[in-house]
Amino acid sequence: MDSSNEARVQIRLVARQPKYAVPDTSILVPQQLQRYGLSEIVNHLLGNEKPVPFDFMTDGQFLRGTISTYLKEKSLSAENILTLEYIESMLPPTEIASYSHDDWISSVSAASADRFVVGSYDGVVRVWNAQSECEDELRAHESAVKCVVAVKDPARRSRVELISGSQDRTAVAWGTKGGQRKALYAARGHTDSIESVAINPSNTHFVTASADSTIRFWSMAVPKQSEDSQLEESAVSAPAAKKRKNVNADIMTKAAIGTLNGHVGPVTSVCFNADQESQIFSGGWDHSVRTWDVASGVNVMTNLCDKVILDIDYSAHSRLIATGHADRSVRLWDPRSDDSTVVKMRLSSHKGFVSSVAWAPNSAYMLASASHDSTIKVWDIRSRTPLYTVYAASDKDKGKKLLGLDWHKSLLLAGGESGSLRIHSVNSQYSDDQEQTSA
Repeated sequence: MDSSNEARVQIRLVARQPKYAVPDTSILVPQQLQRYGLSEIVNHLLGNEKPVPFDFMTDGQFLRGTISTYLKEKSLSAENILTLEYIESMLPPTEIASYSHDDWISSVSAASADRFVVGSYDGVVRVWNAQSECEDELRAHESAVKCVVAVKDPARRSRVELISGSQDRTAVAWGTKGGQRKALYAARGHTDSIESVAINPSNTHFVTASADSTIRFWSMAVPKQSEDSQLEESAVSAPAAKKRKNVNADIMTKAAIGTLNGHVGPVTSVCFNADQESQIFSGGWDHSVRTWDVASGVNVMTNLCDKVILDIDYSAHSRLIATGHADRSVRLWDPRSDDSTVVKMRLSSHKGFVSSVAWAPNSAYMLASASHDSTIKVWDIRSRTPLYTVYAASDKDKGKKLLGLDWHKSLLLAGGESGSLRIHSVNSQYSDDQEQTSA
């Protein structure tokens, strides 16, 4: 076909990253162009000898077809100038390993790029290495392990290497002693299942969220002797069946520094504000995201939505909170806002409960979510549509609920109903460290 007769449209190309900026002027291009052809234009304007792949966004969504298709879908006239924001492409996450467990995986946490911690419904915490070897099976819990978190900053390494929380109402701190990983102490005081645990960036304190409607604040320090003075409450309320089975009775006991009350119903998730370590965020069945000052025990802000919150994570880069919900959505919140009811953005694409969310460690825009629909979705929050949907590679994992997710450098970890720890490679070139801006 004669290109001179091909339908064209004026576009304006914009980029937030200064190194990729091109002259701010409109250019005339064929309407049949897709992202690959548009990438060629940008690379030509930049004078790149080695082409850089780009993605293009307009009106809050990624361009996944031709410009012509987009114009027809939106009933837009080709006479208008179409503004396209472009960003460096991220390669699709690729599953590189899968480690099998006998029971459901509740939670995953990467201690490093080659050591992964997994909590399971069989009550065992497992530590895997990158060579597909299970280094340790840690047994101290009397019931299902609901949450695990690993100490990640080697410069601030403490005696505690990881903490696990369980339906047995205890959180166990683990560390190496005599060349072996052992339980250093059990944090006791909750009267129902511990659903979430988080360690502050300085590795000095941690918090636990529980189905008993409370959050408890603890020191990471290993006690010299059991701290029993504050345990009457949990001892009185412990079911008889639990009293008979007392696997961790010999482990030294840790008492909480304080208890945060305010949620109505189970607290499902908790995380620290990495910019202000005395502040934490929590979510629960009462449809609220709460901001707390742990030093004073004060609930300083409560933000509301209309659905149960299943998981929460905070990004120090975007300074936004992400939450996963029972209505299959991811919501983004700005904790700096004075409005208690307005959600900054809602991301909808999953077909099941969003059980876990994790911000990329090196980007203000990248976010991952895991769902009961067995998929992981990777989002660029400048768009309301997912950048990638990651499906299970194995027949064993297809259609199985995902319950836990962690993003560590260039790795995405996920696990759930199938018992498989799925490890995915994410190209680490996608970062915006040079533009630490609020999204």
